[in-house]
Amino acid sequence: MKKRQIVLKDGQCPYCNGTGYFELFLGGSETCDLCSGQGELNKQVEKSVVS
Repeated sequence: MKKRQIVLKDGQCPYCNGTGYFELFLGGSETCDLCSGQGELNKQVEKSVVS
């Protein structure tokens, strides 16, 4: 597993990269559960993502 660092704006959701949704591999999209589709967070989350 590689660790990569992404650059986020302050308050931007690290899981959906601020878009509010995920693109699914088989087509379609799904709302981000962490930010409830808003793309922004009110709480601080560590800004590194493991992929």
